Amino acid sequence: MGNPFSWNDLTTVPGTDDIFTPVSTVFLVLFGLGFLASIFLYNDGARRYTGHALKRRVLRRGASISMTVFGVGLFFFGIRVLQINPFNFGMNIWLWLSVLAAIAMVGYFSYYLRTGYRTELRAYEERRRKQQYLRPAAAMAGATTRPAVAETPRTDQRRPGRRRRK
Repeated sequence: MGNPFSWNDLTTVPGTDDIFTPVSTVFLVLFGLGFLASIFLYNDGARRYTGHALKRRVLRRGASISMTVFGVGLFFFGIRVLQINPFNFGMNIWLWLSVLAAIAMVGYFSYYLRTGYRTELRAYEERRRKQQYLRPAAAMAGATTRPAVAETPRTDQRRPGRRRRK
């Protein structure tokens, strides 16, 4: 086995004996599990982990991004397994670019959780606290300003607009 990062190895299409190497098997397992986990989190799996609306929304957004990245990686692995080479998608470089995209995705998620998520969480909690204080006041104001209308009983039980025949 030569250098997997050499340009010749990256730009060649693997033969039938070179499809399931240890590196590609690890790739398949990691990307397959990542894809299944992201599908689970996207389709109401986040509801099982948290009851917080903002956290569910963030989990679902992250799952949609990871589903795309892992799906593209599995697509390139499928092209490799099928031994077809449309637009040179069977080359080894696409698997390594998929790994690079997954690493970039993890980096983005960690950056977002340290910066953007904290500010969104503070703003969400502040809005929730304001709504909590406004809700009882609005309910009390609505109860006192509504005029009471007394219903008068109908003495005539017939439907209006119909006359009796004599």
